[in-house]
Amino acid sequence: MELSANRKMAVQAGLTREGAAVKPRRRKVVKELDPDTADAFVRRLCHLLDTADFFGRHASLPPQEKIAKLFLASPEDKDQSDFNCAVSPKVRQQVPILFQAIAGVMEEKSGAMVQSTAEINVEGFGRGLLYTGRVILVLKALRAGAPFPFTSEEKTIRYGVECVEEGLAFLEKYKELTAGHGLFSLEG
Repeated sequence: MELSANRKMAVQAGLTREGAAVKPRRRKVVKELDPDTADAFVRRLCHLLDTADFFGRHASLPPQEKIAKLFLASPEDKDQSDFNCAVSPKVRQQVPILFQAIAGVMEEKSGAMVQSTAEINVEGFGRGLLYTGRVILVLKALRAGAPFPFTSEEKTIRYGVECVEEGLAFLEKYKELTAGHGLFSLEG
């Protein structure tokens, strides 16, 4: 019993058995978003929302209002889905639209055709996948619906831009591997 208490005190003091300092956990540093990527993401998301607006009822709204009205869930919806562990229809609608918008921005930025597939079941488990050829650029596991439902535009844009940057960085990393035969030639 005393040994584990000593370990706990050593960890709290920042020391380990070897005497080296333990790096304390910190929150993820919030970095600035690329404004061009954020604007492209908002534009793509609004285009996708316009395609679902069959009669053009919300066509005259500015992008922020359009996203708030047609895409974001209300805080009550979020509380309800947190309470009963069931995913609302609003969340099941958000997931594929968001990943389609991310794929569209990645296509613009890279020039490669990027496809998306995303789904979430009624229990909140699912997957969002962005790929080009045989290269998977972004793979996000959705557990208990997290990070969905989005209730603020800022969090939605941040999530989308971070996924775009992650996918483009991965594509750039493997561009030289696929330069000889294209993206469809990777084996394994």
